[in-house]
Order: sequence, then structure tokens, then C-alpha cells
Amino acid sequence: MTLALVFRLNAGFFALWAIQLLFLPKMMFAQYQWTPSLELVALAQGLGVATTGLAILTWMIPNWTTEEQLKNFAKLLMVIAVLFLLLQLYQILVSGMSPGAAMDWGSTVITALFAIGFYMKSR
Repeated sequence: MTLALVFRLNAGFFALWAIQLLFLPKMMFAQYQWTPSLELVALAQGLGVATTGLAILTWMIPNWTTEEQLKNFAKLLMVIAVLFLLLQLYQILVSGMSPGAAMDWGSTVITALFAIGFYMKSR
């Protein structure tokens, strides 16, 4: 597996989140047992736009950089993945904001795999 492929897979993962946040926020809130409000939907859609930006960037970065520059970007995305991972673990294990269902753990494992993939391929 190449580093460019890790970037592309990560872009796909971001795109899935973006689609949910932009077009299916009430469905997402139901998974977390949250009551949707207009404000919460607006916030989710704003996050969806930001996530779309991350998806586009992670898809395009391999086209814009040399192999060495791509390794530097991978280190940055590893840090971002670790930050997401820490937030997910906090929300599941400490705060109780996420119910800790299979969907929560699945996303957490995928995020951890991306952090590991970016680390391994950037060395």
C-alpha cells in the first residue's frame, strides 16, 4: 500500500462523514441519541463543509507534492487523526457523549488505523 493510497482512502472516509453531516444530520444525531434542533443541524452542516474541505485536500495532496513532501503532509495528517482519536475515546470512555455503540467503536478503530498508516508510510 502506497502513501498516496492512504491519503485517498482517508479522503473517502472524510467524504463519508461529510455526506452524513451535510445531508443526514438527523440520522447521525439519532445514533448518539441526541435531539436535533435547527442550531445543531446548522452546526453539523458547517462541520460537513469543513470535512468536505479535508476530503478534497487529502485527495489532491498526492498530486501536488513530491514523495518527500507527501511524507511531511502524512505526519500532519497523523497528528490530526490522533487528535480525532483522542476526542472519540474521551467522548466514549470519559464524558459519555457517545453511547459507545458499534458505530462509535468502528469509526474509532478506522481513525486509529489511519493514524498508524500515516505514521508507518511517512517514515
